[in-house]
Amino acid sequence: MSGSGLPSTWWRVDNDPADYFSVDELDRARRYQRPLTRLRLATAAVTVVVTLVVVFAEVPPRLVDALGVDNWVVQLAVVVALLEVIGLVLSVPPDAWVELHHDKQWDLSTQTTKGFVGDQAKGLVLGLVINTVLFLPLFAIMRSTDLWWLWGWLVVVLFSVGFGFLYPVVIAPIFNTFTPLDDDDVADRVDAVADVAGVTISGTFVADESRRSRRDNAYVAGLGATRRVVLFDTLLEHPPQVVEQVVAHEIGHWRLGHLRKQLPVMAALMLVVFLGLRVLSEWDWLFDQAGIVSTGDFTRLGEPTALPILLAGVQLGFGAIGLISSWVSRAFERQADLEALDLLEEPDVMLDMQRRLHVKNLADLEPSVMKRLQATHPPAAERMAFTTAWRDARSVPA
Repeated sequence: MSGSGLPSTWWRVDNDPADYFSVDELDRARRYQRPLTRLRLATAAVTVVVTLVVVFAEVPPRLVDALGVDNWVVQLAVVVALLEVIGLVLSVPPDAWVELHHDKQWDLSTQTTKGFVGDQAKGLVLGLVINTVLFLPLFAIMRSTDLWWLWGWLVVVLFSVGFGFLYPVVIAPIFNTFTPLDDDDVADRVDAVADVAGVTISGTFVADESRRSRRDNAYVAGLGATRRVVLFDTLLEHPPQVVEQVVAHEIGHWRLGHLRKQLPVMAALMLVVFLGLRVLSEWDWLFDQAGIVSTGDFTRLGEPTALPILLAGVQLGFGAIGLISSWVSRAFERQADLEALDLLEEPDVMLDMQRRLHVKNLADLEPSVMKRLQATHPPAAERMAFTTAWRDARSVPA
């Protein structure tokens, strides 16, 4: 417990989902989540197998040789396109089953086949563009200096900052239409919360998420001048006081500068990943088995045909140290809940909001230990237990 009588925001709060959700709600969430868990495990297994086949069957080198491509920039474009297509083939079947079948059975999806295909096509093109923009300077550095791991790390950090700045005004509008919040009651409440919090909001926007889903969500995105609060239009179906709690939570992130604070955490973890890549780059046996032939006086990891190995190394690295990032993210979520409670002092409305959204979204109400460790948000019952602890500590009557 902290000095204020509240649990620490940095550690898990003891909770029992049965204290906050009915037997039917828990059972419904289990039945919805169970096939998704099996699907995630199967998809992960297939992805691992395909990655091993691509690497050890020497698919990128063979493709580059078959096309007769000598220029490394063109080679890189070919390998990026190959991996994007493979990723699309692996992701479309499970994604289609979830969005067009499973979620529709549970009345969560409004997605159409046309909309799904359009989203996949946009994702493919966007992936090609973003990966090309990132990998071109990264591979140029890897092919030009022994300190590629340090300069490459700096490139990725700068790219991430730029991506965070551009996301709400360039990337997100590709998939959704954003309009200024025009609900006067909710808008007044947002302005009032911002005034109490002492923050200036550059904009509150509504995303037309209802065209593909009935789930509720909200988030803060952007850096500097592009920072904004985004509400799903489905969220506005709830009473204004419930929406106000969601906005107060997001403004809590804003007030505490969580987006800004996540950057050094991300940079530090990324540096660890690049140090791991440097070690990986000296594993000659792996490159021999993958058919990666050196074409210059630089690390073989800098060969465009080694891109699958590089990406696999990054995924393995983040799979391990990503637990730290998730732990920090969960702490930030608890801190944002605390800010919302301190700003509005309405714990029962907060409990109502937390319960409403998790039940409607069919969130996993009883996540496994591993799922909790990987999650960026605390589970519903834990957040509600924290809210209850705040109410008891402040002696606010239920």
